Amino acid sequence: MKAETESSHRQDNKPAITTMRPPSLRSVLLVVVVCWVVLLCVDQASSARDRRDRRNRARTWFRNRIRSRRPRAHLGLPGGKCELIQVPMCKNLIPYNTTRLPNKFGHSTQSQVYWAMQRWWPFMDAGCSDNLRNFLCALYLPKCVGERSPPHYPCMETCRKAKSRCRRQMRRQGVKWNKHFKCKRLPSRSTNKCVRPTRESKKAANREYVLCEVNKLSMCQNIPFSQGSLPNMFLQSDLQTIDREMSQYRELVSSGCSRKLRLFLCGVYMPFCVQGRHHRHDQAGGGNSGLTTSRHLPPQLDVPFVVPCREWCQEVYDSCSGEYQQRTHGLPWPGKFHCHRFPSYTEQYQRRNMTRGADESPTIPCTMPPLDLGED
Repeated sequence: MKAETESSHRQDNKPAITTMRPPSLRSVLLVVVVCWVVLLCVDQASSARDRRDRRNRARTWFRNRIRSRRPRAHLGLPGGKCELIQVPMCKNLIPYNTTRLPNKFGHSTQSQVYWAMQRWWPFMDAGCSDNLRNFLCALYLPKCVGERSPPHYPCMETCRKAKSRCRRQMRRQGVKWNKHFKCKRLPSRSTNKCVRPTRESKKAANREYVLCEVNKLSMCQNIPFSQGSLPNMFLQSDLQTIDREMSQYRELVSSGCSRKLRLFLCGVYMPFCVQGRHHRHDQAGGGNSGLTTSRHLPPQLDVPFVVPCREWCQEVYDSCSGEYQQRTHGLPWPGKFHCHRFPSYTEQYQRRNMTRGADESPTIPCTMPPLDLGED
């Protein structure tokens, strides 16, 4: 009896075994969705952090790369020695005559500067602003003020005057103001450490017609052609500016590389002014005898001036380009004297013979040098 009681007591103390029901499909889906959202948020945060780190590393690398390639002049470090300006669009035409390279653009030779400035040469000659040449020359050929001091670049005011006067004309020619010509980054004239602006003159608009006048250029005295016409093919009309630009070729003329060089330069910068064939004898007593009797002039003129022929140009180039390059320490032959600019003597006469008796469109006539050039 006692044993039965103890047995039943042990059976009563055993834990009750309960059967667990499996989770519903809805609960499982809810758990999966929550886990997926958590993982997605973590992944997005990690991706954003990785992208930010990659951007920062790329920026750091780019800055270091730029700094390592930046020219010494831009870093304010001392550059080369002072040297005479040889670039033709600046020589004798700006208020100083020495420069120091490299410049802010990394140009270390004046030959590199020439090719960089060549596209702006027509706007300098057109005269849209008295400060454009000063600005561009000082930007590419900064003024040397000593080998221990940084060179002087153009003043902010010089840049602004040039930009305000020339930007519209450049836009009409399809040329935009260079994005690297930022005036606000240049020093103010109050610092006295920059090339100051000049006063803008109230010039009349460029001549749209040819005006014949006595040739008073100092290099062109005592030549067979006593009168010249302006503007020239580069739209230059100011005799003083033309005279200063021509003066840079005096040493080349004196070198004797070609007896035809001086007259060629005169015909380029101030084309020889002439009359038509039926008016030549009327001018014979006016000091133009050399011109009216030259057998090299075309028999019929459509315009009242002639320029040197391409063949004449080529002869001068062949004789003097090497001497010029040697004297300017490697500069190329100036673009103004590239012979493709000039009409051909041979082609001109062939065209006249082919179109004789027909209506011929006006062309710019050219002339070959007279046989007797006189004394240089």
